[in-house]
Amino acid sequence: MTIRRPVSWFLTDRGRRFSFAVITGTGVGWTVARYAPNTFFLEHYKKFVHYYNNGKPVPLDKELNNRVSRCIEILNIANVQRKLIAPFSVFGYDMFHAGSLNSKFGAAIGIPVNFTYKSLEDLEKDDIQVNQKKINWSSDAGKKLADALILPEKVQEFAICREILMTQNNKIIYDSIYPFASIFLVYNMSQAINKKLNLYARPVMLRGILYSILGVFGVGLYFLMKDMTEVHFEAQTDKKLCELGPEYIENGKVFYEKILKRNQALRELMGREGEVKYSKMGNENFGLRHPRLALVHRKQFFEEKLKELSEGHANDEVSK
Repeated sequence: MTIRRPVSWFLTDRGRRFSFAVITGTGVGWTVARYAPNTFFLEHYKKFVHYYNNGKPVPLDKELNNRVSRCIEILNIANVQRKLIAPFSVFGYDMFHAGSLNSKFGAAIGIPVNFTYKSLEDLEKDDIQVNQKKINWSSDAGKKLADALILPEKVQEFAICREILMTQNNKIIYDSIYPFASIFLVYNMSQAINKKLNLYARPVMLRGILYSILGVFGVGLYFLMKDMTEVHFEAQTDKKLCELGPEYIENGKVFYEKILKRNQALRELMGREGEVKYSKMGNENFGLRHPRLALVHRKQFFEEKLKELSEGHANDEVSK
């Protein structure tokens, strides 16, 4: 009498239909997980990243609301899309965006609390801590961090414009499709290889090795597509910001200098954890992946644009 192993059941028609249903459900689930927070559940997503004080969401400062309105005017956003932009106070010290202006659900633009800082007194009043330790603002790292967190008004406008522009695309569609596409590609490749090499008649270990290799390939492909899409739109956004004029090119350079300086200060204040998270230049350490454009490269882009402008002005003067 032969004993059928549970694995053999997956080789039957019923088992394959079950596998197909599981793969389909997983693909759809990942797609919904990427798409829903930026559309149907955007308001809930905002609540999750909102800045709270004493358990209550902190409303956005009136001055910052006016700044957002000014940025909308500067970008010449269509009237239909203007109503879809929802600024709010976000937790942390980084700008935030979610959703898309190409969606009826709109876009959420998160503005950090440091956009309200105007002097060192504001920072001291907020009792900022790093790794649950108070910051010595008179130390070199403290002075560097304070200078990085206080942004001039025009630099803040640049940052807000950048986040709004990052929502003027279909990135959420691409990000939602990639998980489903990667899973189904790996599934179909495994089916094709199994049939071509007749692996169904071979030991289970061989198929396990194949699935492991294809699984790693699928995960790598997903992150590659996701990261390339993010980098593409970030580069596109920086180019659009340069088109707003020389002032915005200068503000872009200052903005990225401030972020790099902030990360350098945090690297020192956070000790070993900071060394793992940030490089000496202030870049974020990602390992093999490149989920975003390197901050140093973004700063260099604006510096090169400024150099081109100065050389252009110099040539104009010579020609006169």
